[in-house]
Amino acid sequence: MSGFHRRFTLFVLAALLILAVGAGSCKAETDENGSPADTPPATTSQPGTTVTDTTTSPPVDTQPPVTTTESEPTKTDPPATKTQTPKATVTEPPPDTTISDPPEETTPPPTTTAKGEVEPTGTPVPPTTEQDPYKQRYHGYLLDGYPEDIWPLYGSLAVDSCALVIQTPAYNAWGEYSNTFYLVYVTDKEQEEVAEYYNSLLDEPTEPGGYYDARGVIGGYGVSARWSDFSRDYNVYLAVSLPNTPPATENPFFTDWPVTSNPFLADFPVEVFPLYEFDTMWSEYYSVHSNPPSGQIFADKMFAHTGTKTGALEFYRELLKDAEGYEEATSEAHHGERINITGSLHGHNFNITVGVWGRENMINVRIIEYA
Repeated sequence: MSGFHRRFTLFVLAALLILAVGAGSCKAETDENGSPADTPPATTSQPGTTVTDTTTSPPVDTQPPVTTTESEPTKTDPPATKTQTPKATVTEPPPDTTISDPPEETTPPPTTTAKGEVEPTGTPVPPTTEQDPYKQRYHGYLLDGYPEDIWPLYGSLAVDSCALVIQTPAYNAWGEYSNTFYLVYVTDKEQEEVAEYYNSLLDEPTEPGGYYDARGVIGGYGVSARWSDFSRDYNVYLAVSLPNTPPATENPFFTDWPVTSNPFLADFPVEVFPLYEFDTMWSEYYSVHSNPPSGQIFADKMFAHTGTKTGALEFYRELLKDAEGYEEATSEAHHGERINITGSLHGHNFNITVGVWGRENMINVRIIEYA
């Protein structure tokens, strides 16, 4: 082999060696974020806003009370009473979430060739059976009496939660009823569009940059709205406070003003869960929300009693001793210990708190239903 051929062969071998080393040092890129569709929603809204517990803190005016903080109601100013003229609003219809029937067969009949072979007629369209994806994750719904004509659900794709809280004069420092709807819904609208819409309903728009995107009074109803991108989907938090005098716009669901009891607790099973040595009702709470797997309903009665904490514990222990899954848990609160008794009796899941806020004369009885 000539010197030229030897040099050419060595050059080719060196080039191949360099290419092999370079290829071995490269790494494929990876997707560290993953697809949102691969991550099921752990919660459907900000923590502590959808699942409400009136035994731990009073509600604020954009969402139900938080569940992680032990606090008593404090003196606050009564809600604004300025009257504004209601404005006509247009509410977007909810998405169609029904499952459609399979389409009728429309495939043309097969044809036969000259050789007697049947020609293919194409693939029939499969039936449409897929539900609205938002309805698969969110199981809340609008409660009757919510004044949607006053404060609509702008751009709503699904309702995450809806609650009505009745707080009696015993609960509030100013000695009046404080009754509020709290609602969380899912939207694909951006914050600016949501804020612009709700402020268009108010006589005096809310200053931008604050906690609320919109807040004011319409026809005697105190209203507020707040947009959030904290969770997987955009959420809008609405609150509507019911007036204690007849509002400018009639609400056919409520006939007496102020509203003095929660109409959704009319069937509360007091015969199964009696109110021990009842003295004064403090709060009645009803909520539908999207807790997994398919939604829950909470129904609460919080009251003061004339007995003793020891007597209350003995009463409920005897009453619930045969309950399925009976458990007790003790925790510290502001004024002492509180005891939670949980289980299921006669088809009712319950959570009874003896010593709300650690107060010996306070009890909350909660009934939990699963959708």
